[in-house]
Amino acid sequence: MLSQQTILITGGTGSFGHTFVPMTLAKYNPRKIIIYSRDEMKQWEMAKLYKDDSRVRFFIGDVRDRDLLDKLLAKHTVQAVLHFAGLKAVGESVSQPLRYYDNNVHGSQVLLQACADAGVFNFVFSSSATVYGEPAQMPISEACPVGQPTNPYGRSKLMVEDMLCDVAAS
Repeated sequence: MLSQQTILITGGTGSFGHTFVPMTLAKYNPRKIIIYSRDEMKQWEMAKLYKDDSRVRFFIGDVRDRDLLDKLLAKHTVQAVLHFAGLKAVGESVSQPLRYYDNNVHGSQVLLQACADAGVFNFVFSSSATVYGEPAQMPISEACPVGQPTNPYGRSKLMVEDMLCDVAAS
């Protein structure tokens, strides 16, 4: 249960409202939410909205910055991570595939290693339906087998899913 736990949300400025508000409405009352994102303007806007909520802390950073992650995880006893940080434009991923692999795959690997070293193993990853490629059935359910993603964005998400499966198995 997320009640009275410290939750780290990466890339949270985009997904924060879709996560934090339902958590509190469902009576999951986290002791602290740490929003970790590199988007300073969105951080500032979110900080203004939640200035009176003492549970919410904002940090500017990048999931590929291992030193900063280590400091953050050492300072705050985090029980769970909601990993929403990632580039997400399919078309852009086709024209800039290395940028997507660096940010989405390498960034997730750095975050996972920092979490593992800090003993944080409750991890939620925001993936994408693009991992199904041309889906075997519609509507897509979690029972559908993953397919062959048709773009670097989808492949980067599937790579992270595979990495998470390997970490969970270890």
